[in-house]
Amino acid sequence: MKDLDCYGIEGLTEEERDRAFASLQIAAWMGLIPSPAMEAVEERRRQKNQEIERRLAQGEAVYGPTRYTPAMYLQYELTRFKLAYTVFAGKSVGGYVCQEITEEQKRAFYEENRDLFTRSAGDSFAYGEVSMIIEKRIREQEYENIIQDLLR
Repeated sequence: MKDLDCYGIEGLTEEERDRAFASLQIAAWMGLIPSPAMEAVEERRRQKNQEIERRLAQGEAVYGPTRYTPAMYLQYELTRFKLAYTVFAGKSVGGYVCQEITEEQKRAFYEENRDLFTRSAGDSFAYGEVSMIIEKRIREQEYENIIQDLLR
């Protein structure tokens, strides 16, 4: 496995590195990025920083960091990939066809995880109030399963 230290990303455990490479590969399979290679990540970081510099020079608002370090940018991309997968409501993400989530699956998740859906006073949110959140949680689990399958 290629070492990330040469890209300025130090201090990651072997497991974190493996997960990062798996997430990059999945993002490429899904069509979210053209290449999972670290050289491509570094190029995307460079382009992102140039875009931020251009916007700042033109007096435009920039939300978030005004410059990404290699570690910051890698985390930004990994978070972006997971969000693209978990919040997307269509049938596919890029070229990847998502699992259809049934009403039965959502209700089962709600019943099995009622503790996740309680207010501070201890009373539960109604299923209808958290249905969209449940779907996102199921998608998060699916995304994690895809990563684990790739790591095996």
